Amino acid sequence: MGKKSTKKQIIQIGIIVLLVCVGLSGCNQQSKPLNTEEAKFVGTWVTDDDNALLDLGKNVVFFSDRTMTSQLGFTGTYEVDPGNYLIVNITRDGTKTQHLFDYGFSQKTARMYSYTKQ
Repeated sequence: MGKKSTKKQIIQIGIIVLLVCVGLSGCNQQSKPLNTEEAKFVGTWVTDDDNALLDLGKNVVFFSDRTMTSQLGFTGTYEVDPGNYLIVNITRDGTKTQHLFDYGFSQKTARMYSYTKQ
């Protein structure tokens, strides 16, 4: 009877572990999907602009989970205030900062930095 009891306990523990794993698998999902404006930023952006190279780096990558990275080694999160600002929260060398960028997707718009989406 001891072997049956042990097998039963192992099966019960296995079922509990399986249920916990299935329950937790949804915890990493994005809570709110990207809106149309936010989706425009997702991807790799490249520049040859000297000012941008010094401040942000040659490459900036925006991901669909609202995180971003830069060639210069900073990482962070971003959000978009449609038609107004790109809000970037970054951590670089342990320092957290927030930056507001006025943005436009037109070639005719003059901006402080000019990046092209690859």
